[in-house]
Amino acid sequence: MKLKLDLRQASQIYFIIFYLVTGIFFYQAVHLLPLLGEAALQYRFPAVEAFLPISALLAAKQWLVLGVWDSIHPAGLTILLLAISSALLFKRGFCSHLCPVGTASELLGEVCQRLPVQMPPINRTLHYMLFIPKYLILGFFLYVILLGMPIEAVVAFLNSPYNTVSDVKMLQFFLVPSSLTLQVITVLLLLSLLVKNFWCRYLCPYGALLNLFAVFSPLTIRRDCAACSSCRQCDSSCPSGIRISSAHTITSPECTLCQKCLKVCPESGTLSIRSRVGGMILKPFHYSTLIIGFFMLGIGLARLTGYWESPLLAQFWIKFVPMLHSLGHP
Repeated sequence: MKLKLDLRQASQIYFIIFYLVTGIFFYQAVHLLPLLGEAALQYRFPAVEAFLPISALLAAKQWLVLGVWDSIHPAGLTILLLAISSALLFKRGFCSHLCPVGTASELLGEVCQRLPVQMPPINRTLHYMLFIPKYLILGFFLYVILLGMPIEAVVAFLNSPYNTVSDVKMLQFFLVPSSLTLQVITVLLLLSLLVKNFWCRYLCPYGALLNLFAVFSPLTIRRDCAACSSCRQCDSSCPSGIRISSAHTITSPECTLCQKCLKVCPESGTLSIRSRVGGMILKPFHYSTLIIGFFMLGIGLARLTGYWESPLLAQFWIKFVPMLHSLGHP
């Protein structure tokens, strides 16, 4: 059987492998630090800072208020702003093309569909109620960071020993998980096997943040009602649980433009990716090229302009990583 990948799937595979390799090299950097000193940081890829969203949110506030880019984890702020900008321009294509957690969630969803016992569809009222937790989590962090913390406290945290080694703290969290962490992960895995894309749909605060901007995106899925055969294959294929077959234009910010509905639709041209401004139609390949190219260009510019790698991190690692277990949250 011939395996045929589209650009989106190729991107997902690439970034899953990339982040696995990044994690392995990151472990090497921490492990070799006592032997190699600052040279060990050659094994630390700045992309690891994508997993420090709280630090990046704090850095965003510092940048907005003081105009100062974070010098400790600059790539984290770059990735956050690129993700937000992409949601505003291209909807949540970041989730369906580049996010490794999104890819893992999608793979679990595929396994879910192949289980011998299938969960009945979630009631629509319950479906909307389950959105509440991720917005509550996001609201808590936004309130604490944007309103609760004075800018002096933000700057103090960003330059604290704890934040400078927060990436290493994160590594230790996954390498030596507590029993509670393992229980939570197990529950999430089980829920993801029972309910397609459970984490991304109902719990991911990063996705909730992108939704706040994706709602203004000019791109959408458009359905030609006259050409539609009402087979509803688009509904069953949608990982976000959107009822595509009953809408003319998909305005939900939950749409990640994963293009699955376009692939399963038996009526050619019934579903299309369109711009609400000017009515331009984008083929799936062109959309995927746009979202991937946007991030690659953004990261390339960040590297060229000094907003990707920290000039200070090496000296902080030398000083604070040996003290890792004694460093508490400020």
